[in-house]
Amino acid sequence: MAHPSYLSKHLNRTTAVQKGDGKETIFPYFADEELCKAVNLALLLERPLLLMGEPGCGKSLLAKAIAYEWYEGELYNQQKYFEWNVKSTSKAREGLYEYDHLLRLRDANFKNKNTNMRNKDRYRSWGPMAEAMRHSEDDRKAVLLIDEIDKADIDFSNDLLNELERNSFYIPETGESPSFEHKPFIVITSNGEKDLSDAFLRRCVFHYIDMFSAQKLETPETKEWLERILKARFYQTQEETDSLIEKAVMTFITLRKGMNTEASLYRKAINTSEFIDWFSVLKECSDPGTGPATLADDAALQDWLNDKVNDNNQVPVPFGNVLFKTTTALFNFKTMEQPLSTEAQIPL
Repeated sequence: MAHPSYLSKHLNRTTAVQKGDGKETIFPYFADEELCKAVNLALLLERPLLLMGEPGCGKSLLAKAIAYEWYEGELYNQQKYFEWNVKSTSKAREGLYEYDHLLRLRDANFKNKNTNMRNKDRYRSWGPMAEAMRHSEDDRKAVLLIDEIDKADIDFSNDLLNELERNSFYIPETGESPSFEHKPFIVITSNGEKDLSDAFLRRCVFHYIDMFSAQKLETPETKEWLERILKARFYQTQEETDSLIEKAVMTFITLRKGMNTEASLYRKAINTSEFIDWFSVLKECSDPGTGPATLADDAALQDWLNDKVNDNNQVPVPFGNVLFKTTTALFNFKTMEQPLSTEAQIPL
């Protein structure tokens, strides 16, 4: 039986799913056609999908969106979604298993008659990669996120080569060699801080998320995509209209265009995550009676909302502290040229 494809059609509203005794919020995710194609190519070839892109572009959210599309609210209850958050000190073994040497030594020293030292499960616990292998079926793959693999050294990715290829591994402490018939679907993210080996890259399907290149910023699809995200997060339906949405989107596009022209100067360009945070502040503070008075009365916000220009024919950028992450960007974009209307700025 063929495994379902990924179409990016299910997670179009903020939703809560059961996770243990509590709930976890999952935010909407709208993958473009090229990203969906990359997911389905990786699924077809049974290879990991290596995602790269600027920080804040949504790489890490994709894996959970895929798991939600396949299993909806049961992704945790059915053990179909796992995360492995890589750190600079991470070792490949940690994703496969952990072995409690101290507990084993204590049991041996105390010679506890009530303890079966031959019980391997007492000392060995599975890591997220092994759990994803264990819970994958032919038409019901578990989804594993290996997040920010470039944080670790190059040996980390090289140490996973055989495990990714063979879907098996060896545990020297117990002599076990777990092997699994069906591979999980693996999404690996990288911010490009360190190079990955050619041998590792060869085993992956590669995709670069590039929503805000100079070319894409000129298309109506980018504007529509940003509007869909805002409506899915902050409004009841996609049919709702609010002038704040277009004003925020066009301001973001104008700012991002300016940052693209001098990318090396600004280092960290504004991206989707900053845009969402910024809009949440704008919406809260522009609604009378809802936002904090100290922020709602902000002069830059009021001038921006009312298209009030200064002597240089520029409008202020309100709450730049939320948008910008470098000193250069924060000071250079205190004001900006007034964004053009949709019709004037984006060709149809």
